[in-house]
Amino acid sequence: MGTVLNGRYRLEVALGGGGFGQVYSAADQALGRQVAVKVLTLRPEWADGERSARQGRFRREATAAARLSHPNVAAVHDAGEHAGSPFIVMELLRGQDLRQVLAERGALPVADVVAYGVQICAGLEHAHGQGLVHRDIKPENLMLVADGTVKICDFGLVAERDADVTRYTGPMSMLGSPPYFSPEQALGGEVTGRSDLYSLGCVLYALLAAAPPFSAGNTVGYAYRHVHEVPERLAARRPDVPAALAEVVHALLAKDPADRPAGAAQTAERLRAAVRPARSETLVKPPERPGTPHQDVPRTPTVLDRGPLDSAWSRLEEAERLLAAGRFGDADRCYWNLYQQLGRTGGESEPAAFAALFGRARVLEGLNGPATVVRRLTDLSARTEAALGPDHPLARCVTSYAAVRTPPAP
Repeated sequence: MGTVLNGRYRLEVALGGGGFGQVYSAADQALGRQVAVKVLTLRPEWADGERSARQGRFRREATAAARLSHPNVAAVHDAGEHAGSPFIVMELLRGQDLRQVLAERGALPVADVVAYGVQICAGLEHAHGQGLVHRDIKPENLMLVADGTVKICDFGLVAERDADVTRYTGPMSMLGSPPYFSPEQALGGEVTGRSDLYSLGCVLYALLAAAPPFSAGNTVGYAYRHVHEVPERLAARRPDVPAALAEVVHALLAKDPADRPAGAAQTAERLRAAVRPARSETLVKPPERPGTPHQDVPRTPTVLDRGPLDSAWSRLEEAERLLAAGRFGDADRCYWNLYQQLGRTGGESEPAAFAALFGRARVLEGLNGPATVVRRLTDLSARTEAALGPDHPLARCVTSYAAVRTPPAP
């Protein structure tokens, strides 16, 4: 340790690595912060073709990840080359990857699995929206940090879509991790965002059942099972998994990509709905009095009807303070974590959830200017009015805020 890359990044502690590189914690001596640095190790026994392929993958990871900016995607800060070896500088994540979590805890609580799945979907939705398919979603590439956020890492196998599809053929076509790759990857076929959703299904299955849907002794065995066999029903491996949640996981594991959910956002909504507390529509009958016609009255409201807990509003106040102080990154994380927590408890239609989304829009405005948020605010205004009613104070606030920033029609 102690090596300084490009006169700036001092390597400190080896954090791990694999065939494509070694990861270190490092000190960014220019900005005075801790970062993670991934260095590609070039082995002398590699032939020119293999060396070129690995360098190409490494550069793709840096280029692809640098295009992404999302709370559920590990951020790339810089890239360079030192003594002939390329390196990537990333945010330093303090936590465990989901492989380590599985090894230590086994099958996870249903609520945790849904919370992690929703966050992974959010990161994938962002990547897919940028035209990128990850192609290697697996527990090792999903980092759980201390505040409960899950971040997608390692975009080394990323594919850039061309006309919504990328085809891979030849000896390098079967890329990905065998327990988690999709049938189309196993066949070297067309790869779209729905391939990432299949891999997500394998991850969720593993988190719920303590093991992925298939086991095999080698890559060919995994490929055969992904293409030809139906995974054992989750109910057989873990009976306490809600049937609706199991249905979502098995839908993700459909052999034909067209039979899987349409996208990551739809998948996230289905995951939330699968564990959302049902709001009973049962009507309560009051005691009947002689001579009084019977009338049904609504049931007693539950805590979900009354709105979010006071702690949600306390966290909103903290986020507002951060926003007012110009600490946009901290404010955005505070808003996003609150929104994620509300979503895990079925509260994504509560006023506090819309307030968190409103806060995130204002963070973006503070970073990039009003023109960047006009469409987002307009959409949020319509959603807030639809959920809370046009006369709700928050709905009126969002609508008026959006109106001020909407340029007049020519």
